[in-house]
Amino acid sequence: MKKIFIMLLGVLYTSIAISQQTGYYNGVDGKDGDALKNALHEIIKGHTPYSYHSSKYVLKLSDADPAVPGNVILVYTGRSQDGDDYGTGGNFINREHVWAKSHGNFVDWLPMYSDVHNLKPCDASVNVDKSNKDFDNGGTQHSEATGCYTTDSTWEARDEVKGDVARIIFYMSTRYEGGEGEIDLEVVDHNNTYPYAEHGKLSTLLEWNLQDPPDEFERKRNNVIQSFQHNRNPFIDNPNLAQLIWAGETANPISIDNFQINPEVVIANEPVEVNVDIVSANGAVSSAQLLWGLSYEQLTNEIDMAQIGDSFSGTIPGQGEDATIYYQVIADDATSETESVVYNYYIPKVFTGTLVSIYDIQGQQDESPYDGQTVSTTGVITANFGTSYFLQDGTGLWNGLFIYESGRNPSIGDSVIITGKITEYYGKTEMSDITDYYFITGNNTLPEAVEVSTGDVEEGHESIVIKVTEAVCTDDEYQANFYMWAVNDGTGELKIHNTSIFEYEPTIGLTYDITGPLNYDFDEWKIELRYESDVVGSVDVDGPLVISAEPILSTNIKLMFDDDLDESAAEDINNYSIDKGVVVESVSQHAFNKSQVNLTVSAMSFDDYIVTIYNMKDESGNITVEQQTGFLWIGIKELFVGGEVEIYPNPADNQLNIKFVASENTDLEMAIIDISGRVILQQVFSASQGTNITKFDLSNISQGVYFLNIAEGSSSLKYKIIVK
Repeated sequence: MKKIFIMLLGVLYTSIAISQQTGYYNGVDGKDGDALKNALHEIIKGHTPYSYHSSKYVLKLSDADPAVPGNVILVYTGRSQDGDDYGTGGNFINREHVWAKSHGNFVDWLPMYSDVHNLKPCDASVNVDKSNKDFDNGGTQHSEATGCYTTDSTWEARDEVKGDVARIIFYMSTRYEGGEGEIDLEVVDHNNTYPYAEHGKLSTLLEWNLQDPPDEFERKRNNVIQSFQHNRNPFIDNPNLAQLIWAGETANPISIDNFQINPEVVIANEPVEVNVDIVSANGAVSSAQLLWGLSYEQLTNEIDMAQIGDSFSGTIPGQGEDATIYYQVIADDATSETESVVYNYYIPKVFTGTLVSIYDIQGQQDESPYDGQTVSTTGVITANFGTSYFLQDGTGLWNGLFIYESGRNPSIGDSVIITGKITEYYGKTEMSDITDYYFITGNNTLPEAVEVSTGDVEEGHESIVIKVTEAVCTDDEYQANFYMWAVNDGTGELKIHNTSIFEYEPTIGLTYDITGPLNYDFDEWKIELRYESDVVGSVDVDGPLVISAEPILSTNIKLMFDDDLDESAAEDINNYSIDKGVVVESVSQHAFNKSQVNLTVSAMSFDDYIVTIYNMKDESGNITVEQQTGFLWIGIKELFVGGEVEIYPNPADNQLNIKFVASENTDLEMAIIDISGRVILQQVFSASQGTNITKFDLSNISQGVYFLNIAEGSSSLKYKIIVK
């Protein structure tokens, strides 16, 4: 056992509480309109995406019922329910995409699909009724979600979450601007926006934003999601941002920006200086006050800030360890006054206990000699998967430890001290029931991976970072095997786990070098994948080949290749052309899946097309000079939402009604045809995006069997009708 008594204040300290930390929104104040939206996008983009499957575990923390441990609050009913009670239909829980995933068709398209800022736990049957409707006031009261009202195209959320819903829509429209292989989402001031990458209704959402300001539940949710994704919803931190972007309000002439604290690492009972830059378009700033307190809602202490030019400073007195200090700045000039967002900083605790090394905890044997005991140990974080992470103390066998703790979310490279209970969980030594956590330093170099043959892993490798080389993929069907694929370097098979953080598409027969922490779970060893560099493919001498071309919208085409692409080649607009006059307007490579490219094109008609790809290069520099692939922007059936046309009554008497939901505006040719093919009645109907209803007068048609033909261009649908 290694015994250490530590009294160095400021050297060892607890992890900073995740919340709106100092300076997160530096560079935003003083902007409005598109400039403000762009500045916010730059701050919140590029978050850490988790798998959609993992989102339910995040929601159990982010939407937790504070009164009932283990329960979550359902968004539209307000009901408290077991956070693990997921299922289909009835009163089970679904994950509601507040920005409906069909508005832009981003199903299974990360990071949009699994962005937890956009997900809420929801009653399954209510979720079906809410469907993909736009948000607006009015309609019929819902029978189960009694605070909600609905029409055939809109949904009114209950009063308690109106603002929550609005701020989620505002987040999605700001977070996703079409770059880095992502979709461009826009909030608009009309309804019936499906299937476009739009959501409405803006004017109503702006009202909801003001009507229902953020509460403690919503702020906590923002903090929890940031701890996983490492980005925030700015409209929770400052609801007025929505008014500045979409409601035409102009920025206050006074700008409070460039927040900093000194020291950056706060020490218990030592004062903290807050520094900001304050300028006014009206001239000189007359005064500035620093308000602070021990809770978000009670900033009861006020300090006059000292001024040197545009720089203002104020000093908050030293406070005790393990406290969070909240503060904001209020400034005025001769004619205006404004206040900043509320920031905070955490005062860490000091570790004064005894350390047991991971090497001693492992004990160089199958079962830890500390099994059942609570101890403190130290190391560097080598992986984090949200509900668990790995800790390692130096390079070599027996120096790794699995930590089971949901929601902590330390960063890879953090050096920490952790106190918890050691247990042998089905053969794996782990620490759980964490009672204390101390952050030492960040961005540390990770221990060097230990190279091992696939068939030679053993107990000493447990929870340390290992590396296998020249291992051939022997099983690539990971979706059928709990997201695990297999490799073998000739000494035996080893599992590779596609995790909630990173998923790799292996190819059977190809050779890989693979790095990651070794886990022991369900009686088998597996390497846990953390990020892209954990998997390196064998030497590639072939140029990339296009696998598929899939039209997502009439103006967007997704191309998939068999290899990761060089960014400059992938995003060169001159490397793509489409026949029949379709113009490629922009190109973006997916931020994470480097084998995916999305083309934004001029509007396509219902037709088949050929896309030609020139000089496509992979990351190894291999080039395919020219290749082609075809795709079909399928016919008229794709015009109707769900491919459905409702024809009633059938059998018909004097009148035939035709109802459908159109995805876009178009002219349709409709005809009643007899069984010999002769046209009896016909009309041209100008369909508009959304719900449409038209009719045929059948009063002068004889009884019998007929066909209704609906055509757009060269594509048509035919339905059998009976006139009685």
